Amino acid sequence: MAGVEFLLLSIWILFAQVMVGIMLTGPNLIEEREGKTIDALLCSPLNFAQIVIGKGVVILLFSMLSQILVFLINKGFDSTILTLLLPMLIGGIVFVEIGIIIGFKISSSKNGSAVSSVIMVSLFLIVSVYKVLPDWTYKFFIAIPSIQVTEILNSVMQGNSIISLETFLLLAWMLGLGLWIGKIGKNIN
Repeated sequence: MAGVEFLLLSIWILFAQVMVGIMLTGPNLIEEREGKTIDALLCSPLNFAQIVIGKGVVILLFSMLSQILVFLINKGFDSTILTLLLPMLIGGIVFVEIGIIIGFKISSSKNGSAVSSVIMVSLFLIVSVYKVLPDWTYKFFIAIPSIQVTEILNSVMQGNSIISLETFLLLAWMLGLGLWIGKIGKNIN
């Protein structure tokens, strides 16, 4: 039963990550593009990277706050939270990056909200069912960042070390998405 409790908590922490990271970032950036406020910022002394990092850090702070609150509501003040901060941060960065990409790649706010919702729900729901699927499917699902986040959080909450394969894959997502955002920035400038 304790394993189920950890899984449920990690799923709710993941929900906070994807909800805040994707649903706040993507549609907000699209609205700023439609309102031309991004264009005004690009005419300022700030470059694309500084603008994106500034916007991303603010949403990442909200993501971290929501994840920490989810943990505190479920577990109270527990020292485990300290060991979860790094996986929470990396997961939060990945989902904010996904939101940034949506925000710059989707043209309208209606479409952006729909795409953000579909991606958020897909990343969240797959975590809800992958444990009941046959074991051989895990080697395919491990490529999904939400599975990686959940596995890392579960491992840490159960007192184990951080899983190296999942951590490597999550860091690869973070780097790959960051490079994609950089490429978007070069096309905008």
